[in-house]
Amino acid sequence: MSKKKFRLRKSSILRDAIKGKAETVGEKEWLTYIKDFDKGIDKKYTYLDSHLISNRIGNGLLKLGLKRGDGIALMEVNSPEFIHSVFASFKIGAYIVLVNTGLKGDGLAFIINHSDAVAVLINHTYLERILEIKDQLKNIKYIIVDINEAPEDFKLPDDAVSIQELMKAPDDDIDAEISLDDLAMLMYTAGTTGLPKGVVFLQGKLLGGMNVKSLAAMGGITADKGDVLFTCLPLFHSNALFLTTLNGYFSELPVVLAKRFSASRHWNICRKYNITSFNALGAMIPILMKQPERPNDKEHKVRRINSAACPKEIWEAFEKRFNVPLNEAYGATDGGGFMLANFGGDKQPVGSMGKAVPGTNASVLDYDGTHLGPNEIGELVFEWKDTEAKQREVKYYKNVEASKKLIIQDKDGNNWFSTGDLVYKDEDGWFYYVDRKKDVIRRRGENIASFSIEKIINLQDKVLESAAYGVKSELGEDEVMVAVVLKPGETMTPEELLDFCQDKMAHFMVPRYVEFMLQLPKSPVHRVLKRELKKIGVTENTWDREKAGYKVKR
Repeated sequence: MSKKKFRLRKSSILRDAIKGKAETVGEKEWLTYIKDFDKGIDKKYTYLDSHLISNRIGNGLLKLGLKRGDGIALMEVNSPEFIHSVFASFKIGAYIVLVNTGLKGDGLAFIINHSDAVAVLINHTYLERILEIKDQLKNIKYIIVDINEAPEDFKLPDDAVSIQELMKAPDDDIDAEISLDDLAMLMYTAGTTGLPKGVVFLQGKLLGGMNVKSLAAMGGITADKGDVLFTCLPLFHSNALFLTTLNGYFSELPVVLAKRFSASRHWNICRKYNITSFNALGAMIPILMKQPERPNDKEHKVRRINSAACPKEIWEAFEKRFNVPLNEAYGATDGGGFMLANFGGDKQPVGSMGKAVPGTNASVLDYDGTHLGPNEIGELVFEWKDTEAKQREVKYYKNVEASKKLIIQDKDGNNWFSTGDLVYKDEDGWFYYVDRKKDVIRRRGENIASFSIEKIINLQDKVLESAAYGVKSELGEDEVMVAVVLKPGETMTPEELLDFCQDKMAHFMVPRYVEFMLQLPKSPVHRVLKRELKKIGVTENTWDREKAGYKVKR
């Protein structure tokens, strides 16, 4: 391919941007995929590799019968096939439906049907799940299976085709007509408060309303020249796909991709591949801190960790142990591009999510629309400016009402973007996370943040992680229940756990119910699925302090 100058423009479609990278920096390696870390097996891809491979997949999809405007439900493990399938979809003008790999049964069928996908592109490990609900999938015409690493005796169904077969198509450039207004991707919410909602991304309007040129410029804000980015988070999540993978791709920063998070291998991966930056979500930081201390904990090149919701009790201990600063920030896939961060260079207080970025205004709103003062807990909201509405508007696929509900008014009738998260801010404008509004436990007139209970319990040396949630009581409202996972080899009685809690939390926060579990139900992005825990509720194995006669200090 001949080299020529390519300049990203605001009007660039994704296909042109991918082709442009191949033409200008085609021989540059951008992706390293860790196929098997323990065996030392990885695979590297240049910009030209990714362009040609995605061309082959795209031409294979066209030959199969897919066309512009068709939906492809992608249920794939972290892999080059995932990335190149997304690129191929961009190129033919189809849209990718990113499917959470933890889904099965009715939940999986809902998203595939709701998205109007006509094809499923799945890893072979998920084929059985699709076959189990096949009769429910009313629009599916094509089943495409990634058979990479499949067992020798694996057999494709008669009505399915492998992606490896599609990749035998020519690598010619694709010239299908595409508009900036074409649907490019649907990314579904977790559905914790109702049915999942599909967040709409267009060819010309991606995460946070960014066009492809803005996405390419993001690297200069979130990373430094010479950085090597790493993600082990699932690619169907915006953090891994947009903030790391596509960010690195368009910024021409090397990206290292792992199949999944492994606490025991994490720092060894960072050392081997000279990682300088990675993003941490959910319980990753606490779980890394629970690993046995090693003499080489500080021996790595990581200089930036972008974290979310790190408990402030372990923040400084983590930085000291691993000799790397944590940069807390806040944002959401369906957050309109609003975020909190520390872009001003001021020292970020331990436990803070950051400040509103320049050009935006954040506030804390009470239930009645009153703006709250310092250290008062309410909902985090962002000022909704008419001049930015077109760029920031969040659209949910086939759900206009849910989109409208994101904009709320204060007492004076001004519009604000609703996040659904409870926070407070200090006198200097730094914001601090409290909990999701939906996760607040209402016990005998007291509003209790589940996050506040969890962060105390997680300080107990024997505890690996925990989840606090409300279960209905005989008196109405909620009782506090916790599910606790102990470190391997540890044992603990419920009384021992509550003795630890007594002097560290208010008496009304001390759990009534304790359930020890081998593992917590989680999404692939390490978020605890509290709806599943609430569904299980109190069982015959649950310890009840009131029945046990345990007394709480007041």
